[in-house]
Amino acid sequence: MYLLEKIPYASVELRWHQPLAGAAPVRTRQLRGAIAHAFPDDNRFHQHDAEGKPLYRYPHIHYRWKGGYGIVAGWITGAETLMNVPWLELPLTIGQDKVQVMDAIISTQYAVFGISDDLLHYRFISPVLLFKQTNYKKYKQLKGKVAQQYERDRLLVAQLLSPMRGLGVNFEVQLYAAFTNIKMVQCQLKGETMLGIQGDFVSNALLPSGLGIGHAVSHGYGWIVPKTD
Repeated sequence: MYLLEKIPYASVELRWHQPLAGAAPVRTRQLRGAIAHAFPDDNRFHQHDAEGKPLYRYPHIHYRWKGGYGIVAGWITGAETLMNVPWLELPLTIGQDKVQVMDAIISTQYAVFGISDDLLHYRFISPVLLFKQTNYKKYKQLKGKVAQQYERDRLLVAQLLSPMRGLGVNFEVQLYAAFTNIKMVQCQLKGETMLGIQGDFVSNALLPSGLGIGHAVSHGYGWIVPKTD
């Protein structure tokens, strides 16, 4: 095992009076909008500049939803930002629900990236979005399961390298990654239906729990954890 970087990482689980019902993708989007509205002057929360134009970078703050409560995760400057937010009693409008943060469970650590001599196993907590309109069309035109599997794995490698570059991690050897178990699912993003992949993969990269890969990671997609079983 060869360690590459240790990066500050923080997560905050926001709890209100009682859990909110609703599908995680919808609630995650609503949580993102609520917190962006609460902190409009800090573009780390919403990924838009002062003119409202999108900022094309790996987001340092991600939003997630679990068990009726919200989770906000931050990397590097995003982690520092989350540590300094006065979360308690923060009012939020999540969809049609008005809530107040009653408790904020904060955890901090150094997220470790490295190169492994053996293949390591990971699982997607939420579907990963590898496809956009252009590469999905190419993917559907491929003939045979082997060709499509190769393309999925190729995109997986690319989407693993992207957040590493965005977080300042230089993977010094050839990165290997491949799906070992997949389930294709339909996902909704900004009113569009997209193809997501749920399942497991292996890689020679040591990746931290909580990393988000693929498209729309700030919306909760592509959330990975190491497999322990």
